[in-house]
Amino acid sequence: MSSYKIIFLGGGNAAGYAARAFVENCLKAGELAIITEEPYVAYERPALSKGYLLGEFGRWCAARLPGFHTCVGGGGERQAPEWYSEKGITYLTNSRVVKADLANKALTLASGEVLSYEKLIIGTGARPTRLTEFGVPGADLGGLFYLRDVKDGDVLVAAVAATKEAGGKAVVIGGGYIGMEVAAGLSSSGLSVTMVFPEDRILSRLLTPQLAAVYERLYDAKGIKMVKGAKVTGFDGVDGKVSWRCGQSLDAGLVVVGVGARPNVELFQGQLEIAAGGIKVDGQMATSVPDVYAVGDVAAFPLTSVASGEVSYARQEHVTHCRLSAAQAAKAILGLSPPPYDYLPFFYSRVFALSWVFYGEAPADATAVHFGDMPEAKCFGCLWLGAGGKLVGAFLEGGSADDAAVLKAAVAGRLTIPTEEGGLGAAAGSGAAVVAQLKAKL
Repeated sequence: MSSYKIIFLGGGNAAGYAARAFVENCLKAGELAIITEEPYVAYERPALSKGYLLGEFGRWCAARLPGFHTCVGGGGERQAPEWYSEKGITYLTNSRVVKADLANKALTLASGEVLSYEKLIIGTGARPTRLTEFGVPGADLGGLFYLRDVKDGDVLVAAVAATKEAGGKAVVIGGGYIGMEVAAGLSSSGLSVTMVFPEDRILSRLLTPQLAAVYERLYDAKGIKMVKGAKVTGFDGVDGKVSWRCGQSLDAGLVVVGVGARPNVELFQGQLEIAAGGIKVDGQMATSVPDVYAVGDVAAFPLTSVASGEVSYARQEHVTHCRLSAAQAAKAILGLSPPPYDYLPFFYSRVFALSWVFYGEAPADATAVHFGDMPEAKCFGCLWLGAGGKLVGAFLEGGSADDAAVLKAAVAGRLTIPTEEGGLGAAAGSGAAVVAQLKAKL
C-alpha cells in the first residue's frame, strides 16, 4: 500500500491549481499524489470548446498540449509532466479509483492497488449528460459526440475534418454555453451548422431577448441555422451517419450534444453529505467527513446570493471556481486558516470575434438595463437591478479587462443605481460611458 499525506482525486483544472498552491506554500516532496483517469496531467479544459476545436482550420491551431496545461489560463507557469516530477508530486495518469473507503482513508484503483492518505481532496468534476440517459432512440449511434476531455476533442476534430471532406453537415444539440461555442468552432472549421434547442433563444438562462438577438444575428451572418423550441425525439443512421428528427429531419455527418453535465459523486454516496447534487462543503471546502475536502464542479458550497443576501448551498460549474476552490482547500489543509470561501458567480465565453463576461445573478424579477452599441455588436451590455436599484448582475461584451474589473467591483459591492432621471441616464449611450459612470460610483 502506497501512502501519501495528501491525495487529490481527479485531474481537471482544479488539480493543477491545487498543486500550485501546495508548492507555493512549501509542501514537501513526496507528500502529494494526484490521480486521474486521463492520460494527461491537468490542463485548461475551457480551451476544448474554443481554440482546440478549430484544429488545423483555426488561427488557434497551437491550442494543443502541452500548450495549455495549467496554470497558463490563470496567468501562471505551465505545469507540464516534468513540473510535477521536479516538485516531487506523484501524478498517476490512466488510473481509475473504483472504491473510496473514507472511514479507513483508503482508495482502491482498478489495478487493485490501494492508496492511503491523511487528507483527501475530491475534484472528480462532472461528466456530460448523455441522451442515452433519457432513452432517446438512436442516441447510441456512431456520429454523436460529446466534449469533455482531450480524447473527446481529438475524436471530434478528426470527425470535423472527415465531415468537411465529405461535404457533410453538422448539428449541435443545445443552445447553452457549450452549444454556442461548439457551433462557432464547427462553423469556423468550414462546416454547415444547425443548432437545435428547446428554448426560444440561445443561452436563455442568462441572455435577455435583446442580448440574445445580437448573437443570433451574428450566427445567422455566419450561416448557422437555428431550430428553436425543438426537442430531440430520435436519431436515424446508416453507416455511422446520423440525422435528427422531430417532426422534420436534418442531414448530419456529425452531431455534437451539449445539454448539461452531472457531478461525479457516485463513489461517495452514503459516505458524504450531499447538497445541490454535489458534495456539501463548508467555507474551507471541508466535507462532512474529517480530513476530506471537495472542490470544483462537484462541491456544493455556501453561496451568498447577490440579489437576496440569502445563503444556500450551490454548485458552480466554471473554471474560475475550480481554480479558487482548489487554492482554498490547499490553504485550509496546510493550516493557513484562509477566510471563508467568498465567491462571486462569474461566467465568460468567446465566440468568433466576440468575447463577453458576466458577474453576479440575472433574476427574472430584476430590471434589465441595456446599454452600448448593440446594433453593431460593439461594446455593449446589460445591468440587472434588484430591489431599490441594487446592482445584482452585469454583462459586458467587447470591453477591456479594466472595464470588466469595474463591473465586477460594482456587483460585488452591491452598488445602488437610482432608476429615476439621472440614475443611469447614459444607459442608451456608449458602453464606455456606462462603465465610467459605474466606476465613478465605486
